Amino acid sequence: MQKIIDAKAIIENLGEGLQWAEGPVWNKRGNYLLFSDPRLNTIYRWDKEGGLRPFIKPSGYEGTDWYSDEPGTNGLLINKEGELIACDHGNRRITKIDLSTNAKSAVVDKWEGKRFNSPNDICEHPLGYYFFTDPPYGLPGRLNDTSNREIVQNGVYRVNKKDNSVEQVISDLARPNGIAVTPDGSKLYVALSDDSKPYLMVYTLEKANIKGKGKVFIDFEKAFPTEKLRADGIKVDKKGNVYAAAGDGVVVIGPDGTAIGRIRSGIRTANCAFGADGYLYMTASDRLLRVKLK
Repeated sequence: MQKIIDAKAIIENLGEGLQWAEGPVWNKRGNYLLFSDPRLNTIYRWDKEGGLRPFIKPSGYEGTDWYSDEPGTNGLLINKEGELIACDHGNRRITKIDLSTNAKSAVVDKWEGKRFNSPNDICEHPLGYYFFTDPPYGLPGRLNDTSNREIVQNGVYRVNKKDNSVEQVISDLARPNGIAVTPDGSKLYVALSDDSKPYLMVYTLEKANIKGKGKVFIDFEKAFPTEKLRADGIKVDKKGNVYAAAGDGVVVIGPDGTAIGRIRSGIRTANCAFGADGYLYMTASDRLLRVKLK
């Protein structure tokens, strides 16, 4: 852990006044951070010069009537082409957003003719596939919604960017949430926001195809028996360490599944992202935080 971060590193507060900050992503081409607040239906931007400010509103649902408690976007991705790809709760789809015009277009919104629940988080495989999770947290009735739900499973899906074809690749997880792929494309991680199974799952990938069954990478109940931790958003660094937003900060887990340290903000933390400026950015409840990595 000493090789990753200085024990005396200061956690900076970059702005507050949000409701539930989520889905941070760094845009290298503009040197700025984007993140979602699904409850405020807004994508925010932060950069050193301009600070924190709204960037796109509405980010998701555009109707005038109430849709759900989380009608906006959640997980965000800047793909290889430099495009913004968003998990759109309100429109129940994966959306591409033009960063110059803010124009939105659907990437995928159905699987086998059925609308998704509420795409939550997304990552991109080096070969150009998207993997995303689809729990019901953005539906009007959330977990208990039966009238709006069209897909029984809280699935994990893979999208082929060449033709936008989509397939359900994991169907046996109760509450898949955060998702990340290793830089070499050999492993897929899926975080479960499930109190009964607070696991981080790992799957072996070969040419972006899942091989065999998933395994429990880390059980947060066993690793932290005195706390009720479960992972939300996750990221993987170049050395294979996994950064999992859980509890009041980020748990850093080595490639072997052993928790090696924690970055504790003292505030409930939903997600994190690496900035090209050497900082780890954290979306934590009503604010945006960052801390310098080595």
